[in-house]
Parts: sequence; structure tokens; C-alpha cells
Amino acid sequence: MGKRCLALVLTLLLALSLSACGSRPDSTTPPTGSGGENDSASPTPASHDTTYWTAVRYESYNPSFGRTEVSAMPTEKWWADLYLNEDGTALFREALGFGYASYLINAEWWLGADNALRLTGEDTYGDFVAMDGRKEKDGSVMLETPYGNRFYFEPAERPVSGGELCMADLEGTWRMSAGEVEGDEFSPEEMHMASLLNIERWWSDDEGGYTLRADYYSAHLLDTDAPEYETEEDLLTEKLDEPLMYGLPNELWSARLYAEDSEAEYYVTLTDRNTLYLRQYDEPDNAPAARTAIYTREESLLPETLTLALADEPDKSLMFYWRDPPVEVAQPLAAIPMTALEKGGQNKLLLVGRWYASDIRFCTGTPQLNADGTMREWITDTVLYEGTIRINEPQWFSLTIPEKTAKLCLFMKRPWDESWFTWPITDQAPFFVSGDTFLTEVD
Repeated sequence: MGKRCLALVLTLLLALSLSACGSRPDSTTPPTGSGGENDSASPTPASHDTTYWTAVRYESYNPSFGRTEVSAMPTEKWWADLYLNEDGTALFREALGFGYASYLINAEWWLGADNALRLTGEDTYGDFVAMDGRKEKDGSVMLETPYGNRFYFEPAERPVSGGELCMADLEGTWRMSAGEVEGDEFSPEEMHMASLLNIERWWSDDEGGYTLRADYYSAHLLDTDAPEYETEEDLLTEKLDEPLMYGLPNELWSARLYAEDSEAEYYVTLTDRNTLYLRQYDEPDNAPAARTAIYTREESLLPETLTLALADEPDKSLMFYWRDPPVEVAQPLAAIPMTALEKGGQNKLLLVGRWYASDIRFCTGTPQLNADGTMREWITDTVLYEGTIRINEPQWFSLTIPEKTAKLCLFMKRPWDESWFTWPITDQAPFFVSGDTFLTEVD
């Protein structure tokens, strides 16, 4: 009898041991604490039947009333979803209109004891973020944001190819990396052309969510003295529930970029988060034709060298002024139109708006100087150019900068100011600028 009991106990211990070996190892347990870049746990998800969920409820605490408020999801403008892929990667998205309210990309997930769920990845600003939650026995998922709010998800049918992308992913700066003509690809450089697409997210009270506005820049004949530019700013966006063209990985949607006051329109889609296709349609000789270009996501509209130069900005800066910038600045901005202030100008002047949108003018005339060489007054003959420059907006101008007496003067002011700040364009001190500088207000 004792031997049978002992055998039974050994059998039970072996069964428990095998059961423990069959469960997920420690590497699947969510890391404790907030985590960081040095977390070494490998994302090995537990087996499950579903890889996609949609949010059906949202809970947030309202401190003003001391209560938790519950919102039903999705609504016409507000939705959220969750991907927990079998390879351990994850994607969480919360969209409001055509923009993200929050998301977690480049993410990984773990399922630990008692089905505790952890996601780690990058937020909207590229910062490391961890989100905790739970996978329930009925297949539903709860996920808590870093701010303590909770999303409740139900299993859903996983979207077809392209569903892991949405309109909000269009936001950003896109640079043309290739073109297509009758199936043959070419590089913009070999065709002496360049193109940029800058898509920004704006909040709209009328829409009750985010909208997207696009600026399109294109330049041709860059190897000549007279490049041709095509510029369309503040293009509106419209989602289309159809592919841009067949054969692309995104089978679900595309978007139309259009202007209300012109016939300009472009059609775009994403094949992955960093690759955009753009098509233009025209009808030469009444024969419909399409031009296709491929764009790659950039960190910013402003190249890195320019961004570093802007980092040392002083107080009360009106404008960033760069005379004949180096190729690492000029080449990435080649699609931005060049305004010729003088025919055959030998110098290129790059202006970048700072802090607020500013009104600018370039005027011909004569400077009236003080005894120390500073300018007392500018006597204007002709206004050659006037416009507005926005924050972080680059604008190009060409002219020949004289060695001494200025023939042109840059006027700058905020829209609410009455007086203009002036900067004569000359090599003569104290206005000489050998490279880049900030033009600031005078106390």
C-alpha cells in the first residue's frame, strides 16, 4: 500500500513538472516597473485564437466630479484597435478623425501569469511607453493607458492587407525617392527633379476631430537656370474606400488631396508606414494618363543640418537667415520654389520663419545710415516681393548681394505689429552675414 501511495505521489509530481514545462517560461512574464530600452525579455506570446480586437468601451476618471465616466466605442469619428501578432509584435491605435489621439508602434507584447498583458513600444513622440492590461477568458482584452484610462476590446475579424495602416499614418514629411513611367522606375536625381509632400494634422471643432492638410512641392529642370516649380499648399484630404491601384499591398483605402479653389488634385496611399505612392492624372490630347511617384518618410521637412543650426535660437528671433547654404541643406529643399528677386542672381538666400508667422517684404531703394554704419531709414522705391512666412517654413530667394551699398532690404513684422524691422542685403558691416544667423528684434 505504501509503495502504491509513493508511486502515485511521484506520478503526480511528474505530471505537475511536465505541466510547468508546458507553460510559458519566465521571459513571457511582463517586466516589472516602467521598463526601458535595456529590457531584455523576449516577446513570446501565449497561444490564442485571435490577433485583432476593436474597442467597444472607454473608461476615464473625471477628477472634477470624482467619478469614472464610460464612453461607448466606436463612434463616427473616434475608434481604437489592437493587433497582437503571433510573432510577438503589437500595434495599438486610437484615432480621432484623420489623426491619432494616441498610439503604440514598433511594439512588442507579453502574456504572463493570470493572462496579464503588457505592451511596450513608441508613442507619438518616439518615447518609450509601456501599457498594461489583461486578456480575459472570453477573448476580450482590457488595456490601460499610462494616464490610467482604460480601453475594452472585443475580438474582431482582422482587416485585409492595408488595414494596419490608416489615414492618420499619412501625417509627416515625404520625399520623392522614385518615379514610374510605364512600369519603369527612375530616380529623381537622374531626371533633375525633386518633390516633397508635407502633411500636417490640425484640430477641427467643426469636424470634431483631427483633419489633415497637405503641402505639395515639385521642381523640374533643376539642371538649368530656369527650373519649373509646382506648388500647392493647404490641400484638403478625403478618404477613399478603394485602392490607389491594383497590385499594391494596401487593398483597402487611398486618399484624395485637393484644393477648393483650383483643379489641383493628387491621389495617395501607403504600402507601409514609411512608403507612400502618389498619382497625378491629366489628359494630354484628350488621352487620360497617370504619373506615379514613390515617396519615403523623412524625419522632418527641414534637413538635419538646418535643424541643428536652429537649435541655438536666441530670444526675440524674427527670422533665420542663411546665405548660400551648403549642399546638405540646399539639396533636400530643392523642391521648394525659388523666388528670383533679381534676374541672374548669383546668391541664394534661405529664410525660415521663427516663433510666429511673419509678414515679409523685399524692397528696392536706398539706405540712410547713422554715423556708426547702422541704418536710420530705408527709402523704398519698389516692393519686389511681399508675403507671409510660417513657423519652420523654408523659403528661397535668389539675388546678387552687393559688396557695399545695399540695393535690397528685407522687411519683417508680426501681423499685429505696426512697424517693420529691416535688414539691408549687403556685404557691408554691420549687415554682413557670411553664412547663417538669426535676425532678432531690437530692444
